[in-house]
Amino acid sequence: MLAAVAGVHQVVIASAPTNDDFLHVVLARQILAGDLPVRDFADLGVWLTYACSVVSQLVFGHRLLAEAVVNGVMLAVSTYLVFRLVRELTHSTPAAALSAVLLIVAGPRGYSYPKIIVYAVAATLWWSYVRQASLAKILAFGTWVAVAFYWRGDHGIYVAVSLVLAVLAADGISRTGVLRVCQAGGLAFALVVPFLAVAFANVGLSSTLGGATAAMNAQHTGTHMWPDWPFGHPGDVIRLDGAEEFAPVVSLRWTADSPPEARDALRARYRLTPVSHDGPLVSLVRLSDLTAPGIRRLVNEPIVEDTGGIDRGTATLPWSTWPAWQRWRYSHWWLRFRVFTGIDEQTRASNAVAAIFYALPLIVFIAAVPWMHRYLPAPVTGRRLAIFALVGLVTAFGMMRSPYDVRAVDNVVLPAILVGCCLTVLWRAGAAIGGAGRWLLVAATMVLALLVVKSVAVAGQFGDRVSYLVGDGRSLERMQGAWRDVVARLVSQPPLQYWEGRGTTVQLRLAQYASACVPASRRLLVMWAAPEIYYYADRLMAARHLFFDAGYESLPVEEHLTLEKIRRYAPPLVLATDGLDDFTGKMYPGVVDMIHREYETVGTIHEDGLGYLILLRRNEPVVRSYGEQHWPCMT
Repeated sequence: MLAAVAGVHQVVIASAPTNDDFLHVVLARQILAGDLPVRDFADLGVWLTYACSVVSQLVFGHRLLAEAVVNGVMLAVSTYLVFRLVRELTHSTPAAALSAVLLIVAGPRGYSYPKIIVYAVAATLWWSYVRQASLAKILAFGTWVAVAFYWRGDHGIYVAVSLVLAVLAADGISRTGVLRVCQAGGLAFALVVPFLAVAFANVGLSSTLGGATAAMNAQHTGTHMWPDWPFGHPGDVIRLDGAEEFAPVVSLRWTADSPPEARDALRARYRLTPVSHDGPLVSLVRLSDLTAPGIRRLVNEPIVEDTGGIDRGTATLPWSTWPAWQRWRYSHWWLRFRVFTGIDEQTRASNAVAAIFYALPLIVFIAAVPWMHRYLPAPVTGRRLAIFALVGLVTAFGMMRSPYDVRAVDNVVLPAILVGCCLTVLWRAGAAIGGAGRWLLVAATMVLALLVVKSVAVAGQFGDRVSYLVGDGRSLERMQGAWRDVVARLVSQPPLQYWEGRGTTVQLRLAQYASACVPASRRLLVMWAAPEIYYYADRLMAARHLFFDAGYESLPVEEHLTLEKIRRYAPPLVLATDGLDDFTGKMYPGVVDMIHREYETVGTIHEDGLGYLILLRRNEPVVRSYGEQHWPCMT
């Protein structure tokens, strides 16, 4: 059941993808069109990510549903594996359920699913080998090292380290242990040779290593810093809110001739708390007098032309205005207590998650041998648990990088397993001690569970997502509308169809333009990090890079191959930002010089302080104009 919930939740997340979610999806479409990684586009070794997307797109077509299915399946399998593993390690179903729940509420972004499945399987293989070491199991582990490498190279490194630690936990420093590491390592290396051979043959050894080094430097330079602990004073731990914070919010439309002084006097007379304004004549306010006579008097005030959120016939507040949970908290003071208020905001919660995920493996490493192992069943021993905690430390320092509000929850798998073990130990230790110590440890168990679950849930925006899916608790119709919108996003084919008649971003408007005006047989060139334009326009990229970023400028072969590919496909349109010369030109001068020579600016967009350029290839035949801006159209 938990696995199914995790899968559905991840599908919902995939219905509203972020910018980075399109990176591998677009490259998967390049593969479907005949392009190959390394040979035809710059690749960082995420071949298995492309492969999963390619297979799903073949089955489900060019729509968001294809990637959503991949994400959902991966999270469902991972949740099941974590549940099963924690139950085996602790013999506690509640602990296993809580560990699995952490994967659900974490809600990692779609493109991060390899960080979940890789380590859920790796942890399962780790304990399987430690329980009963065998050649077959270590070879399976070695195979998973190669699989992780194909999802991303650094995953292969971290899983390889965990394999060595598994052998150390099971076999110690021995001849058998060395032999097992060599057997698994040899198999893993043999399985990644095809990737290395393709990379070396197409761009050479130095460029392959240089590209990997540049990518790693960009990912890890200046991104590892200790997170800010969000609890600084007692109010961050527990707080009692006032009833007025849960009073209903309604709108008042003032008569056009009502003076500001009269409005202020009315607000004071009815003790209305201003919330915001929606134009010069509409105010949002919180009510204080919720009786029918009080509401009726307000509705009948001469300077109140109309109201919103009030049933004027009965002088009551409908559920859509004042949901049940807010009513209860308004009426009952004991429901207004809030705990761990310091992590009510996502950035603060994400910092708490990062701190917990860094500290937890270290605590387990220290406490495993002298204390924790006493309360866990075989095959868990203090030594094995301590070594497994080292795996958690390796992945924490490898995967968690700032900004933590984006990446902290990606490292949820191993901490979730360790949390399950810690909670079980605390609970059982309390039962063994008895007396006052028992209740102290029971309280510590509950506090730790609540702190971890809330931190991860807020960092993963789980509450906001659930609130949206239940229509903010306001009406069944609103909830049905939310689910219909999720389904519409997922199944719309082509995906751009969903956005017809809806307000859109600059990127989507440019995608609509490219879809309408660039022939399907021609390619497109986008010069900044906007892979969603390629995806929604359903046009292939004319360059080797989805976007031009720092690092590759030190590799002359990349600019040479990129220029060669752009000239080969001669894209009719180039989309760029006004930082083309200042940013991109300094790193890829040859590409930018070619654009200035062979293209001319035919349209601009200025929005939110940014400028966007539309450049047309010189002498490109134009058939008609597009939109109010009269942009050139080639179809």
